[in-house]
Amino acid sequence: MGARIIPPKRVREDFSLVYELMGAQKAVDFLARHYKVRKMKIVVNGRKVGRKYLAIYDDNISYFKKCSLKKKIVLHEFYHHLAQNNIVPSKGEERKAENYARKIALWTNV
Repeated sequence: MGARIIPPKRVREDFSLVYELMGAQKAVDFLARHYKVRKMKIVVNGRKVGRKYLAIYDDNISYFKKCSLKKKIVLHEFYHHLAQNNIVPSKGEERKAENYARKIALWTNV
């Protein structure tokens, strides 16, 4: 994964602040504007999420269990959104999504 996919420090800090003050949906809308992609909808509906998963991404919508609506998991699902919108390559997507979420979480003290 190229370093350019990780947003600059200002964007990471603003994402974290928006997440804390306004919630997950506003925070991913902020990131979508940064990457110039359509918005990803967040739905908290555990029935759509299988037992062994915390969240799933399907066609511009991320479904979360209530207990899994955390910044790192939101960032992981947002990476899948970027892959679907051809911003990042989809090869090795699951591992890259985890790295993306981990790196931003590390740099924003998530």
